[in-house]
Amino acid sequence: MVNTLGSRIRFLRDEKSVSQLEMARQLNISNAQLSRYESGDRKPDPEMIVQIADYLRVSTDYLLGRTGLINESALGYGSQEDKELLMKVKKIPELDHLIDQMNENPEKANRLMQIWKWLK
Repeated sequence: MVNTLGSRIRFLRDEKSVSQLEMARQLNISNAQLSRYESGDRKPDPEMIVQIADYLRVSTDYLLGRTGLINESALGYGSQEDKELLMKVKKIPELDHLIDQMNENPEKANRLMQIWKWLK
């Protein structure tokens, strides 16, 4: 079974260059507990999921694997036109992997948005 929650917590923590110990202290949990969340040995309760999402500045849906989109505003989709275009793309199941790539590489996301606007 894929440990989406744990792998996303670790990915985001690493992206922010935050140690497990530092993040655990900020969340008021033990380093061992955070390690268990990341490894998939334990699942956080709903309140902790919200705290983790707030700390990492992402949606709970992203952490839980319900969306591949970390945060629309974080990727620079500021205009209403950009948001509408993104919503259209999100409705195409075959493009899920592109949305994941956009979240992992904001520079690539901005380039793809430019291409989509040009095609439109």
